[in-house]
Amino acid sequence: MPIKTLVHGWDGKNGVLTQRNIGLKCICYPKHLFTLRNFVKQIDDVNSRIEKISANKSKYGIETLEAGQTLVPLNDGLAWKLRRASIKEELEDVVGMKKDMEDLEMLLTKDESQQLRVVSIVAMGGSGKTTLAKSVYKRRDVQKCFDSYAWIYVSQEFTIKDLLLEAIKHIMQRTKKDLEAENEEGLGKILSDHLKERRCLIVFDDVWKKEDWDRIKEAFLTQVEGGKQWRVLLTTRNWEVAKHADPSTVPHELKPLDDKEGFELFLNKVYQFEERSSLTEGLKDLGKQLVAKCGGLPLAIVVLGGLLSTKKKTPDEWSKVLKSVNWQLSQGPYQCMHILALSYTNLPYYLQSCFLYFGLFPEDYEISCSKLIQLWVAEGFIQQRGDETIKDIAEEYLKDLIQRSLIQATSRRSNGGVQTCRIHDLLRDFAISESKKDKLLEIYGDKCSTSLNRFRRLTIHFNDDGKPRISAASLNHLHSFLCFSRILHKKFWRSLYLEFNLLRVLDLKGVKNIQSLPKEIGGLLLLKYLNLYRTSIRKIPHSMRNLSNLQTLDLSCTALSYIPNKIWKMQQLRHLYIYGFYDTSSKLRKCVGKVVHVIGKSCSHPPRIDNLRNLQTLHLAAGSWIKGGLDKLTNLRELEMEGDLTLYTKALTVSIPELKKLRTLRLYGAYGNKSTPLPLVSFSHHVHLYHLTLDGVLEKLPEPKDFPPYLTELQLYNSRLKQDDQPMATLEKLPNLKILSLLDSFEGKEMICSGGGFAKLQTLELVSFKELEDLKVEQGGFPFLKGFVILDCRQLKMLPDGLRHVTTLQELDLRGMPKEFKARVKQETGEDWEKIKHIPSVTIR
Repeated sequence: MPIKTLVHGWDGKNGVLTQRNIGLKCICYPKHLFTLRNFVKQIDDVNSRIEKISANKSKYGIETLEAGQTLVPLNDGLAWKLRRASIKEELEDVVGMKKDMEDLEMLLTKDESQQLRVVSIVAMGGSGKTTLAKSVYKRRDVQKCFDSYAWIYVSQEFTIKDLLLEAIKHIMQRTKKDLEAENEEGLGKILSDHLKERRCLIVFDDVWKKEDWDRIKEAFLTQVEGGKQWRVLLTTRNWEVAKHADPSTVPHELKPLDDKEGFELFLNKVYQFEERSSLTEGLKDLGKQLVAKCGGLPLAIVVLGGLLSTKKKTPDEWSKVLKSVNWQLSQGPYQCMHILALSYTNLPYYLQSCFLYFGLFPEDYEISCSKLIQLWVAEGFIQQRGDETIKDIAEEYLKDLIQRSLIQATSRRSNGGVQTCRIHDLLRDFAISESKKDKLLEIYGDKCSTSLNRFRRLTIHFNDDGKPRISAASLNHLHSFLCFSRILHKKFWRSLYLEFNLLRVLDLKGVKNIQSLPKEIGGLLLLKYLNLYRTSIRKIPHSMRNLSNLQTLDLSCTALSYIPNKIWKMQQLRHLYIYGFYDTSSKLRKCVGKVVHVIGKSCSHPPRIDNLRNLQTLHLAAGSWIKGGLDKLTNLRELEMEGDLTLYTKALTVSIPELKKLRTLRLYGAYGNKSTPLPLVSFSHHVHLYHLTLDGVLEKLPEPKDFPPYLTELQLYNSRLKQDDQPMATLEKLPNLKILSLLDSFEGKEMICSGGGFAKLQTLELVSFKELEDLKVEQGGFPFLKGFVILDCRQLKMLPDGLRHVTTLQELDLRGMPKEFKARVKQETGEDWEKIKHIPSVTIR
């Protein structure tokens, strides 16, 4: 067969591979033709990648790079916006919603004639229903009218048990772990008994069908009869759901933003980290044209603004965006998809995979950012860049997606980093749609296809029956398997190891019916991420020693009886979690922290942990492993230990000073025995350490110079410091401290916070100070305090007079206090009311 013979070369000027015809040849063998076609396809793929890199030169700040110049590392130049984003709180955009908030507040608080009232916000997806509901929910004048309140996300695949657990978590401050063994009826009774004589406000966000509301009402609202008033705030896209929920109350319809409101919201996003000095009349005109194309939808406006915040503020750049897409909005719930597609296609190619990955998570799911980053790394999404660590690069990727308003930061760490995040359901729908085009993922559940074949990623959402309706053998191209169901059919589970030999990610968190790992798991040679947290796994097969590429291993809160020696030989491990084994004798199967006796049980000598020199995260009960080379783990960024640490005082005092890359350190004393003092060292050289938790007796508080110099979050539990120690006199000198939590840490009767102290503190929690009678805050103290919690300090006589001078305080939470104390802070009539009347949110429980 005659074909053209091509010679390939590199065109340095244009940065592409070239092809040159040098004649005709005759190739007689089909296999050669097949090979050549593959070779040409590979060249095309390389050219395509080069084009993407070229198109993203501005992202790397090398557009004008001349010969002989040196590349500026991204960490020093181009990532400045991302670092600024990390210290800026995610503010909710309530532009144009002031009248809506006032109307909803009136409906929820003013009319007391009805025992139960359901107020609905109805509008299409992306209209800002959740933003409006949150703004109303957080208003002081609303919350002060209720004894209890809770915010509950309702997805299309919700379970009543999960909703009840979420309500109990918010209203009663009880964790889901404590209540997992309860069924729906038991959870309903727990909630009902607690709320019987309380006024309650509950928000149900995003209810889809009338049948869904009927299920929710039966589970939550049957206990209202005979009790106090309840108010429910409901958001929905369906007008019929709103009318069905409460026929006596007219649903509140959220209108689109007008041109002026939309343009202001747009500018808030475009100039979120800089002044508007570059906003010329030409840009204003282009901006108004862009906003007009969004149809008044806030989601479309903020995503478009997020896109333009990453581009130059010039008429040429904005004109390109205006001309680059078909702006004809479709009708119905997906009318802003063109704008979402525009923002997606403008992502650098390395961010596109990271964004699409959010489609794997359930709707309204709050995602741990540390877990997300570990998954991205296991998938190979993160590209090495100079001396920067993979984790730091991944964090920049996430910050970039948040800056573009494609992802929402739902909580932040004290150092400004993102702790949890969420994706809007319309953006999630878009991510799923784009992924399915290239067969990148499939969701297995009630609403997904049942003919799955050759997908690279599979996720199971709340499939409680666990019966597979798919052939596992047809999924031999699978790279990732994530299960969000509590049940997984054994036949499907077994086939994971027989067929899925390309698997990189296996996430079985919370699957209850799996008690053992088959020996075939050792055949998953490419596996990098294995999560068995809160499963019923009792044994690890010896074949796991073959998982030489494993980077993340979570065996926490399982039913394992011992940790095999093979774990300590997995030299590629970066994140290892082994703590809180189940107490199998407990009916509730509570997660307990005593695992010292099971570590290294199968070996005659203490495990040598110094083999794991790539470790960045280690959560492990105290044991003889501490003597086995902890000081050699110099790449550790997060270390958590629990147990009798005094047995290893010498090893700890030698090891911890060597771990200079630590960012988080948590030391918990012996479980159930808090009388033994914690061993302490100087942290003065730990310049990256921002979060420190010390749970156990402290003979004396370290001097300010011995704390980490850039510490932003400190938790001291069960310290039992005496009156003469006066912890505040030391802690108020820590220059960067933002969050301080003290639980049973002081046994004195008087505590003094001096003027000028705690220069940057934003949150203060005082819990279970059993002897504290007098708390003093001198004028000038706490200049930036925003949140103050006092819990179960039953001897405290009154609030400090100095609180009247803390004008930055936004939230005061008083819980578990005696009746006499509560009477003093009662609105208008209490003796202490004058001290706190300036605080927008005061909660007394």
